[in-house]
Amino acid sequence: MTYNASDRSQATLFSQDGHVNHDAVVHMLPRSDASVRRERPAVKSYWLAVACAAHVRHGRAQGFMQVNHGKQGPLKRIKPGDGVVYYSPSVAMGDKDGFKSFTAIGYVRDGEPYQGEMACGKAFRRDVDWLDVPEQPIRPLLDWLDFTQDKNWGYKLRFGLVPFSESDFEFLQEILTSELEEVRRRRLQA
Repeated sequence: MTYNASDRSQATLFSQDGHVNHDAVVHMLPRSDASVRRERPAVKSYWLAVACAAHVRHGRAQGFMQVNHGKQGPLKRIKPGDGVVYYSPSVAMGDKDGFKSFTAIGYVRDGEPYQGEMACGKAFRRDVDWLDVPEQPIRPLLDWLDFTQDKNWGYKLRFGLVPFSESDFEFLQEILTSELEEVRRRRLQA
C-alpha cells in the first residue's frame, strides 16, 4: 500500500489515539510479489489429421506424424501433449477404395517440427507416442461422433489437419482400446 499525506507524520490513517485522518489519500497497489505472472497450465488440444493408411502405418511404425505432404505450417499449430487421431479415406494415396477408417491415435511428444527424409525429398514431422490400437472403420461411429453430425463433415477434411473435440477424441480412444459393443452398452447406460 502507498499512503500519501501532506506530512509524513499524518501518513497514518488511524492514529494511536483512534482518530481517523480523513484527509489522507490512499492508493491500493498489489503486493510486490503479486506482480509475478503465474503460467497457466497448457490447454490440451485435439486434432484430426488426414492421410492414406499406408502413410499413417509408416508414421506409426517410426513414431512420427506428418500432414499436407510434409508442410511445416500445420504442424506448428500442434503442441506437445496434444491428442492426434488419423483418419484415412483410402489405403493408398489417390485410391478410391472406400477404406474410410481411423488408423491411429496418440499424443504429441515434446519438441518442435523437424525435417525428415522421404523418398521424394524432405518433409516436416512431429514425434508422436502412438497407442497400440486396431484400425476402426468410421461408418459404425458416424452417429456417435460430434464431428460427423454436420452433413458436410467430410468437406472439412480437405485441409488435412482440423481441430477435433475432446469428447470425440476420448470416445475414439475408448473405442479403439476396447470392444465397440461394450463401449456402446456403457455409453447408453450412462
